[in-house]
Order: sequence, then structure tokens, then C-alpha cells
Amino acid sequence: MDVFYTNIFERNQAATKRAVVNIGGARSSKSHSIAQLLLVKLFQEQNKNIGICRKTMPALKMTAMRLFVSLLKDYGLYAKCNHNKSENFIDYKNNRVQFFSLDEPDKIKSTEFNYIWMEEANEFTYDDYITLLTRLSGRTAAQETNHMYLSLNPTEAMGWIPQKVVPARDTEVIRSTYKDNPFVQKEYIKILENLREQDENYYKIYALGEWGQKQDLIYTRYEFIEAIPEVGDDIFYGLDFGFNNPCALVRVVEKDKKFYVKEELYKSDLTTPELIAELRRIIPESLRTRTIYADAAEPDRIAEIVNADFNIYAAQKDVQAGIDKVRQSVLYLTSDSVNLRNEILSYKWKRDRAGNPLDEPVKFNDHLLDALRYAIFSNEKNKGAGITVI
Repeated sequence: MDVFYTNIFERNQAATKRAVVNIGGARSSKSHSIAQLLLVKLFQEQNKNIGICRKTMPALKMTAMRLFVSLLKDYGLYAKCNHNKSENFIDYKNNRVQFFSLDEPDKIKSTEFNYIWMEEANEFTYDDYITLLTRLSGRTAAQETNHMYLSLNPTEAMGWIPQKVVPARDTEVIRSTYKDNPFVQKEYIKILENLREQDENYYKIYALGEWGQKQDLIYTRYEFIEAIPEVGDDIFYGLDFGFNNPCALVRVVEKDKKFYVKEELYKSDLTTPELIAELRRIIPESLRTRTIYADAAEPDRIAEIVNADFNIYAAQKDVQAGIDKVRQSVLYLTSDSVNLRNEILSYKWKRDRAGNPLDEPVKFNDHLLDALRYAIFSNEKNKGAGITVI
């Protein structure tokens, strides 16, 4: 089969410094390119130990691990490997790829790596980085160098990566934007370019790949937990429709006036029949009488899902009032809700041209948060009231 790659792959392959920092905007191909490079090293080099990590194991499994395994399958190479799913490693001949997180640091204490990839590197601390550098000690042949690859969006200009790692002598920086990726969809390019009109800081970070700052965050009262309660005072769902953008589904358990939230679906390119199949897979029969509050802008999709025997209704549309309702309570989000975590960490108010904050969110990377707002606000509004199905 044909294998497509970008210049970011080539630049990482040619890098000679010990630390290779990939700083890029959204869809710049940085993560995809590093995964491709490590796959090449797995199959072409000898006696190599490769580490792929994120701060937490749930995040790792949903992102870098899934990407690497998917590439192996896409390229027809998966069957040649030994994939130990319980211990999270893949072997090919005398090479190994180990997937690990630093919420389980004991698992790498005696491991020596030749290559380590820190995906979403700004989730880690500088101490984490130094700890991993001490593990970058695998044996090499003459003229070979062990490498630490970091990939991140440039969200924190004063963070440890720009302040301590980037200026170091043995660091190579590879900057990238969506313009480095000829395979990015035109619809997504429009979303990125429209950020220029919505928020200058977001435009710098996600379109231009330049350092910015987190500011004007909308939700600040939340905690991460291991699991949501099985039962509560109420259980309901929120659903945001998409196609090029992902369909996003959350489950909310209300218990003792607290909201416990789990990301259930975050997937693009779903037709309505495919979405219905996903809903049947995700929502157990025992919960299918529970209400789903969905994006009111797509009544035809709601009607099709009603006909598939789901209890789905159009959500309340008032964005500001919905945000205000969600902000009234502490949110308890499951730690494996990776995309929801990423959204809430960057969900912010829009600013006008004079730099003043507006009572309107920046419309970017907000699919699960829209679903969450639909669920909590609509359920509160409809308590004790009748609801008309579209």
C-alpha cells in the first residue's frame, strides 16, 4: 500500500539532537509523524527499546497507543508483531515498543530506552522530563543517538518546556502548522482560519503554532475521578452532532446535587445509521429509557434516533444561560474522558477587538462541552415539565 507522510516526518527523522521538541498547531501532523518514525525504527533497527507515554494511562490508550496500533494495522504490519495487551508492549523480533504512563512510574524504574515519545508533553512536569531522561540510556551502535521526542500545542509560553527545554544546547525544535500537512481537510482549515476573527490567542496557538497563554477559562470548578456512580438521583445524556467534526456523547449522573460526567463517544465521519449503531453499542438496554438531550439544530437526525427507540429530545438553545447553569456546580469528570479533559482545559471566553472579554465562548474544540451543557441545562429546565419530541 502507499504510505503518506509529511515534511514533519522527514525533519524528525533527520534530527540529531538528544531532545526533539515538536511544537505545532492543530492538525500539523506532529503526532502522526512521530508515530510513523517510531514504527520505522521498530522494523528497521536492531535491539531497540522504544517508549511511548502520556501522563495518564487512560489518555495514552485513547491517543498515542491507539494511533500507533492503527498505523500498524493500516500498513499491514500488525500481524508480524507480538502485541501483549495486558502488559502494553509490542515486540518485533528483538525490538520492543513499551506503552506507559507516569501515573505508574514504578513500571519503568529498571527500563532503558533508546527512544521515548512524550505525547502532549506539557501535561508532564519538568521533574517527569528529567526522570525520563535518566531512562534514555539504551545501548547504541556507533554513530547512533538516543532521542527524546516531545509533541505539544504551544499553550503555555511560561511553561517548563519553552523556559527550560527549548533553550538547552542539546535540543532541536521542530515547528509545524496545518500548512505542513497536505492531508488536512478543507473544512478543518476553515475552522482554524476562522479563529483569527474569534480569538487572537487561540489563532496563535492552534493555527500559527506560536506560543500563547491560557486565559479567560470558562469552567474552573472541576475534579477528575476514577469512575462515575452506577446509580444516582438521575441519569441522562448529552449529544452534539457532527460529521467532519466529531459526534460527542456524555453520560451525566446527578447525585446529591452533584454532576458526575463520563465521555462516551467522540468520533467523526458518522452517518446517522452509524451513530445509531454506536448509541446501541454504548448505551445499555437498561439505560435506553434515560433522556438524551441533543443539538436542536438537527431535527431530522433527532427524528431518526427517536424512530430507533431512543428517548431523545431537542436541547435548550440558550448558550449563555446553559454555561451559567453548568458553572454553578463542581463537575466530577472521569480521568479516562481524555477529549473532555482537553476541551475543558482550553474552553474560554471570546474577546472583542479591544481585548475585552465577551459573554460568548470561542467556538473551537467544544463538542463534548456542548453536549454537557445540553444535558445539564436542559435536564434542569425540564424537571417537572413536559417535553415535546421533535
